[in-house]
Amino acid sequence: MAGDLYLLRALVELELALEAGVPVDAAHAVVTDLADEAFGPGWQQAYGPALAAEGLADPGQLVADDRLAGRVLARLREAGGAPDPPAEEYGWYAYPPGVSSGRARFRRAVRRRASARQAAPLPAVPRVAGRRRRA
Repeated sequence: MAGDLYLLRALVELELALEAGVPVDAAHAVVTDLADEAFGPGWQQAYGPALAAEGLADPGQLVADDRLAGRVLARLREAGGAPDPPAEEYGWYAYPPGVSSGRARFRRAVRRRASARQAAPLPAVPRVAGRRRRA
């Protein structure tokens, strides 16, 4: 996992929430574990100097300014021993590579047609007690 602007924003927002006294124990554990994996084990020591190098006293400015957050993010990647970010060609998809969504779409269409045929405009005969249904 590579660290991105969203993870950096989550770190900043979590830090601001902790300073405000909001109880965020589980969120703190999850976000810091993700940051350890994304930015490398030394990101906490590099976070303060990265903010100082950009002249930031308030980390809340990172949430509002994307360019500033991008520069801090680059410093974190350099100093923390983070893995290289993945190639741009990869993304989140519903199907694995090489599998088309056409087959699943075809199966759904067949099921819809079958249920539509069963609910065809045949008059429904009211069931009467004591009568057997003819097959």
